[in-house]
Amino acid sequence: MVVSVSANLHSEANTDKTRAIIQTDALSGEKLDLRMQLGEVLQTTLDLNLLLRLFLEKVSTVVRLDGIHYLNEDLGIDTSVAKQSTHSCGYRLITNEDKLGEVIFKRSKKFTEKELSILETLLSTLIFPLRNALRLRAAVRSAFSDPLTGAGNRRFLQQTLEREIDLAKRHNQPLSLLMLEVDGLRKLHEQHGLGNAERVLRALAESLRQCSRSTDAVFRNEGEQFVLILSNTDKAGAHVIARRIQAASQGITALARDDAEQSIESISVSQGLAVMSGTDSSASLLERAAKALTGARKRGGNLIHS
Repeated sequence: MVVSVSANLHSEANTDKTRAIIQTDALSGEKLDLRMQLGEVLQTTLDLNLLLRLFLEKVSTVVRLDGIHYLNEDLGIDTSVAKQSTHSCGYRLITNEDKLGEVIFKRSKKFTEKELSILETLLSTLIFPLRNALRLRAAVRSAFSDPLTGAGNRRFLQQTLEREIDLAKRHNQPLSLLMLEVDGLRKLHEQHGLGNAERVLRALAESLRQCSRSTDAVFRNEGEQFVLILSNTDKAGAHVIARRIQAASQGITALARDDAEQSIESISVSQGLAVMSGTDSSASLLERAAKALTGARKRGGNLIHS
């Protein structure tokens, strides 16, 4: 298997350079044992953050490091372990099967050439455990995601809502639920085809993610229906997010035919809002949000009803 590693150095004294992992004599004697130890230790977990922490702890015994920053744009991962400092060297990890993202080492002073050689040699032990951790993460994500929109699926909605209700009650915090659907999506499907209806759903899911906060969660409940769990959010805060969604959804259009350039009018969404009470279960909270959504539809759609 071909393994390619590109490195970019970012510090006040270092200039950018590209290098490949090579076997060097930077490690010798007892330090060569570290590579073997790393290989064994890193095989003990498939948890990404624990994997990075174990790697950081072991490598720091020969090259002082303050922290690690890991980026993987394809999987939407941006995570840091320990302290983030001024100087850094970043390695893009690529095999002939996968692009594994970028590992960035951080510390308060610049890296020497010898230290970089040590890091590059030790980094080779991370590649296969990292690939396995990423594959597991992708498999888990697939099991809990709606394949069309990338939003959480109904199974994940139920699990997440139960957990959020438990946390809200334990910490005496508000919790709100938005249930929404596209007005007239079935008619759009019938008149302009399935492709257009699916494009609208994908665009709406992306719009919901952009309108939400990092602490909120977006799910596709069924058909054209979506659910947002708004943690630590009261009724007033939920209305702010709902109005944001209402405005953003009006910018979504679909093509009249799959191969046509002509666009049709903007869509609108109906939204039902429910705020958790002290006696709510996941089922009762979803039921109240569904009733509110029905009320919004009965009043003509393009409304927020609670």
